[in-house]
Amino acid sequence: MEEIVLPDHVVRTKELLAAGWTRDGIRRAVEKGHLTRIRQGWYATPLADERVLRAVRSGGALACASALAHHGAWDVTAGVVHTRMDHNRVGSLPAGLKRCQAWHSKLDVAPEQAVDDLAMALRTAWNCLSLEGFLVVCDSLLHRNLMTRHELSRALRHAPGKEVVLDKTDRAESGTETMVRYRLRSRRVQLTPQVEIPGVGRVDFLVGERLVIEVDSREHHTGEENYQKDRARDLTLRAMGYIVVRLTYQQVVHDWPETERCLVAMIQRGDQWWGSRRGRKVA
Repeated sequence: MEEIVLPDHVVRTKELLAAGWTRDGIRRAVEKGHLTRIRQGWYATPLADERVLRAVRSGGALACASALAHHGAWDVTAGVVHTRMDHNRVGSLPAGLKRCQAWHSKLDVAPEQAVDDLAMALRTAWNCLSLEGFLVVCDSLLHRNLMTRHELSRALRHAPGKEVVLDKTDRAESGTETMVRYRLRSRRVQLTPQVEIPGVGRVDFLVGERLVIEVDSREHHTGEENYQKDRARDLTLRAMGYIVVRLTYQQVVHDWPETERCLVAMIQRGDQWWGSRRGRKVA
């Protein structure tokens, strides 16, 4: 049993024993570096993710936004490791860890796995994240085909107001797109995501008739090839009469107040309409 294949590369002692390991076999695997003891009753292989190790080492499981990111959703943790643990566990957590609790349970039991599944992670995120953060992860779960809308709804069954929240989900290819959509719609700006423009392709947002908003992210708009492609698209759109605004990750995540001020000024001026309709404002 030299080769060890484990979900998330973390396993409990009882699972190893149930799979046919002996305690001597576990000890030899530790001596050879194939396994590392994280805490009593838990072991990991050298391939285990550091965030998973920190969560299990603290006495819990990787949970909430951290588990969602681990499964492939957009990461809204800002470097904080979200954990879920038995309600009887007391004491403070090390710096950089946050204890979370599923919305439906005041008495969390000790996690059976190192990483919560998507449904449990989503229920915990409901109780932890802001509305914007929750929409970011829901949009990414849908976009990346990690969950369907039906599965989102089922995971949140009985959550108060879940349909109102899920109705705010929409098409988005990145978390920054969700942020822009949510924030502008909160200002009553009417914008349509993922609009197909003949001769150009799909743009992130179209406000009114001609104001195109493209939202760059660290994930999709880096590198010289993408840079050149994006600028070529922008030039084509401008030649067709569209006004193109391209927002950087920095402008969305860190400089939003000034970014919003500029966008609202353009919209209030009527830049989103063709010449004959300029001056028509969006509330």
